[in-house]
Amino acid sequence: MGVRLTKELVRIDQVVGEESSQAIVEGVINLPDGKPNIERVISVEARLNTESLETDILDGKVIIEGDIDVDAMYVADVEVPPLQPVHFVEGTIDFSAFVKIPGARKNMDVRVKAKIEHVKHSFDPERPREIKVRMIVKFTVKVTQRVEIEIVVDATGPDDLQVLTKNIRIEDVIGDTRVQHIVKSDVSVPEGKPDIEEIIKVEAKARKTDVKIIDDKVIVEGVLEVGVLYVASMPAPPLQPVHFMEVEVPFTVFAEVPGARHHMAKTIRLDVEHMKGRRKDARTLSVEAIIRLKVRVFQTKMLDVVVDLFSPSKELTIDKTRLKVDEVIGEDENQEVIRDTLTVPEGKPDIEQIFKTRCRAEVTGARIIDDKVIVEGTLFIETLYVAQMPSPPLQPVHFMEHEIDFTTFVEIPGAKEHMTLDFDVDVEHCSATVRGNDPRKFDVRAILRLDAKVTRAIDIEVVLDVEEEYEDEEEAPEEEKESKGPEKKDDEQLPSMTIYIVQKGDTLWNIAKRYNVTVDSIVKANNIANPNSIMPGQQLVIPRRMF
Repeated sequence: MGVRLTKELVRIDQVVGEESSQAIVEGVINLPDGKPNIERVISVEARLNTESLETDILDGKVIIEGDIDVDAMYVADVEVPPLQPVHFVEGTIDFSAFVKIPGARKNMDVRVKAKIEHVKHSFDPERPREIKVRMIVKFTVKVTQRVEIEIVVDATGPDDLQVLTKNIRIEDVIGDTRVQHIVKSDVSVPEGKPDIEEIIKVEAKARKTDVKIIDDKVIVEGVLEVGVLYVASMPAPPLQPVHFMEVEVPFTVFAEVPGARHHMAKTIRLDVEHMKGRRKDARTLSVEAIIRLKVRVFQTKMLDVVVDLFSPSKELTIDKTRLKVDEVIGEDENQEVIRDTLTVPEGKPDIEQIFKTRCRAEVTGARIIDDKVIVEGTLFIETLYVAQMPSPPLQPVHFMEHEIDFTTFVEIPGAKEHMTLDFDVDVEHCSATVRGNDPRKFDVRAILRLDAKVTRAIDIEVVLDVEEEYEDEEEAPEEEKESKGPEKKDDEQLPSMTIYIVQKGDTLWNIAKRYNVTVDSIVKANNIANPNSIMPGQQLVIPRRMF
């Protein structure tokens, strides 16, 4: 009776390596012609242009190149109060960095997570047309190789066939895809807001509202949250020449993923690659944005894979391969609502109206305890507001910063301290309102979303194929004769029994394979109650093969 194999085709991302590194990126933002000189910088924001990221693999190194978009808001250096004392300037700083990944080769898949961890700016009054920017960027790089292999999941055959299996949980990747989608719309100035004279700055954030998978396709619905800072159209210099408005533009994006089905899992990432807005008329703004959608569709499989087998009565040639993948323990998400009442810092004027509040989450620590992921960090709150002043000042717009510490968590059954954690903390919502009639206090509300995934690195050999040795060696092909393993001893040469002292790390399986007997024969010969529990120093009787 020959050996019969059951195989299953799996598509996996074989892990080559994963490492993190920090890089310092420095550059200068210069004022374009037509912009007045800088008196004082109000705020500087930096965003990594993910679409610009380019990677290359060279001698076990992943080279990363890209651009960082920098926005700066400043007070103009003018002698008389203008209608527009606040100006906006944008620029781009390019960078190059590398992360060492031993074993990485060209044509492998590279995944880069880049995060700007710190932004610092400086301004020299002697150089009133430039802003120096210094940033710390953290790169996390993972190199994988997509493979399709048939793995043996079951084997039957002779009565004495010994089969060792291991249960693993893997992600069977159906497909990865990227889609660019253009959103165009005309939006109106909200009721109560003055007409538009000139646009200072337009920014946007994409937020998904619904995701569906149908056959071979992923449908993502969302809204584009557009914020517009503009100069009001008024007959005389007002106390508030600058205004801010927010609008939402709905959109739908389709991504083709062959093989995708409604019951499968997915990961979605939305980014705004480009955003521009122009004044159409005094009450209308035309906006255009390029949204990039990243979609990954997969299904989690539990497999009992065959990692070894042998037969005391037959010579078997076993073909194996090493499998190095991330076994998924679990993934989930959680939302955390943060509320607090903040106070205007000393030296800053009272609030007339809040233009804009930007929240940025910075993680200070993350850990896994039993069945739970805990993330701690700081929420940085940047608020732009109109000052409450008796007459038109040179600087009606002010900027202030606050910090709020937070702790959030997500339940992931099976998670343990020694496992690997992959997570993202994103600010889904951030708003601020003046508290009652107190111009020095304001209430902040933010919604944080934690996406966490816990994996365990597995590195095992799995069986791909098995061949039986020919009884008549002359009938075997030459290549199989050469690959034939060492000959077994004749039964007459074997002792009737052997006494074996269990060593550290031994299992009944490797002892049985060493002496070419069945595990069950050792269990019966030694009256072993629990085959999974043998102790170093224990004496075992190894019976002679009975055939």
